[in-house]
Amino acid sequence: MSTALAPSPQGIDRKKLIYWILTIGLPVLVMFIPVNEAFTAQIRLFVAITLCAILIFAFETMDSLIPSILLPVAYVMVKLASANVVFSPWSLYIPWMFMGGMLMANVLDGIGILKRIAYWCIIKTGGTYNGILYGILVIGIILNLMIPSSAIIPLAAFTYGICKALDLGPSKEAAGIMIAGCFASLFPMFFFYNPNMAIIFGLGSQVTKISVSWVQYFIHGLPFVLWYVLMIFVISKVFKSDKNIDCKELISEEYKKLGKITKAEKKGLFVSLLLFIFLVTGNIHHIEVGWGFVFAACLMYFPGINIGTNEHVKKTNFPMVFFVTACMSIGSVANVIGVGKAVANALVPVMAAQGPLVTIVLIWLLCVGSNFLLTPLAIMATFTVPLTQVAINLGMNPLPIFYTIFQGIDQIVMPYEYALVLIFFSFGLIRLKDFIKIFSLKMVLNLVFLVVVMYPYWKLLGLL
Repeated sequence: MSTALAPSPQGIDRKKLIYWILTIGLPVLVMFIPVNEAFTAQIRLFVAITLCAILIFAFETMDSLIPSILLPVAYVMVKLASANVVFSPWSLYIPWMFMGGMLMANVLDGIGILKRIAYWCIIKTGGTYNGILYGILVIGIILNLMIPSSAIIPLAAFTYGICKALDLGPSKEAAGIMIAGCFASLFPMFFFYNPNMAIIFGLGSQVTKISVSWVQYFIHGLPFVLWYVLMIFVISKVFKSDKNIDCKELISEEYKKLGKITKAEKKGLFVSLLLFIFLVTGNIHHIEVGWGFVFAACLMYFPGINIGTNEHVKKTNFPMVFFVTACMSIGSVANVIGVGKAVANALVPVMAAQGPLVTIVLIWLLCVGSNFLLTPLAIMATFTVPLTQVAINLGMNPLPIFYTIFQGIDQIVMPYEYALVLIFFSFGLIRLKDFIKIFSLKMVLNLVFLVVVMYPYWKLLGLL
């Protein structure tokens, strides 16, 4: 008789059953850990509930909306914190910035302006292999100015389209183009203010006052422009093409098919320009930049502009907003029950003896290592509050800590570690060996860049 575990009538297979055993079993084991002055009964319960939710997110055993709703409700039901604390992230600009940014991206994509910009950039940089790579670099900068953190899908579709048009198939050339698109969608967020970074700022602000304008963020991350260019250059060398690639004529034909720029596209550019002006004048109006994305998205539905449709609203990924706020509620509750202080008390003696440079490196290593088990958002939610408290206790400005966390969660070796990167890999044009090669190299170079370039630069700015 076979001892294999057959799927149940409900469709729970062996893999899913193991996931559920871990999801329930590990939090139960946590509840058997003895409490003490540092690891209190409240903290133990918090860790158990949070671990259960994080494992559901990680294993994807149910739609992420369900644990995103249940997690904050569970905190309230077991009285770890009051409802006004648990749901306080909804009163911040961050979830609204996400909604506004996604809706704005849907509208701009729908009217065709993003495709027009992409074609124009490739034509201007030439249709050769290297020209395509650097054209994608420029596209990433423009799109992240217009729709920060929402350029992933447009760039994934665009780079895949180029590879298919050139009939590349799984190859080093296809890997170079697809990974350039991946970097172009993510790297500009290191120097352009965006909703993803705003999550870290929002979590940190629960420990100490954090205020960073769009211009300040750009100045703090300015050397990452060099990092962006450097990595596109690395791609051009690691995946150097042996083929005579020239797609300028092909792209020019597609560009001509778009015809003259439409009224809707002009209106989209106008709203994007207004948003950009709002972002760079933050030091004048002193309004949180995130609210600008909400207003800009809604402005697209106003009379006189009216380029948004109901379809654009329906395409907006609202469950992602609940996921973000659920992750932020982890930080809110952790701060109230003293998790940050407990972790800080344990880490400060170690880090104080090492100095700020070693502290930066240790935090980077912590985030990189955690990527194998946790999603980037889960890492932000888990570590931002305690590491902010560590920075405060050490007398450090927490901003370099935040920027280091953001760098750490971007370093992966396998596609599964980062869902946004997995999107590019899932098209089937990047061979796993090519993926591991470039991302492993990126990880090593990132640590070197952080130590050799960013650390002295932050010291020069007085952040360290």
